[in-house]
Amino acid sequence: MIEFQYKTLDEEILVTLKTNITEIGTFHRMATVVYTLGWDILSGEISTIIENGTEFAIDTLKLKSTSGTNSKKAVEIGILMDSVFSKKNNLEEFLSKYEFKQPFVKDFFREKAELIFEDDENLKQTCFYIEADSGRGLLYHLTKVLAENQINIISGKIETDKLTARAKDTFYLLDDKGFMFGKTSKADEIRKQILKPL
Repeated sequence: MIEFQYKTLDEEILVTLKTNITEIGTFHRMATVVYTLGWDILSGEISTIIENGTEFAIDTLKLKSTSGTNSKKAVEIGILMDSVFSKKNNLEEFLSKYEFKQPFVKDFFREKAELIFEDDENLKQTCFYIEADSGRGLLYHLTKVLAENQINIISGKIETDKLTARAKDTFYLLDDKGFMFGKTSKADEIRKQILKPL
């Protein structure tokens, strides 16, 4: 099940996606589509809720296009979100239809970055905070590393500081077994992989 809504805000578009497809890597698929289409994620919230015994992911993102009209892009994203989240399609098939280029990761870490993993004993989730230079493709890169390590994004807040143009993002995570991992070697490995292209 997928519900997709959007609202135009001048040059930006507010996109809301609700889906019962909540397996690991779901948000990475969304970030990949947005990045591939030439959008930048300025801010957003990721949440997981339970309604009538069913788990749903609700993602609200404020996007800005690098080209094209907002209305055309919004319709295109809606159509492509539906196809990418369908289990009949895979990400590789989607990317093969577009001229996909990996982001230049060094651009996100020109200045000193903060990557902090801390276990939240109340929530029983690992809090991951990252502060780095913002730019189109940062969330694609982060979510790719998390997905490859079988890390589930339970919730999150995506923010860009308007004064410094720095990304200040917070995610609450669990490993593939449903456990926190902030005090394990897994957190160190993920940090290394995020910074590896440097």
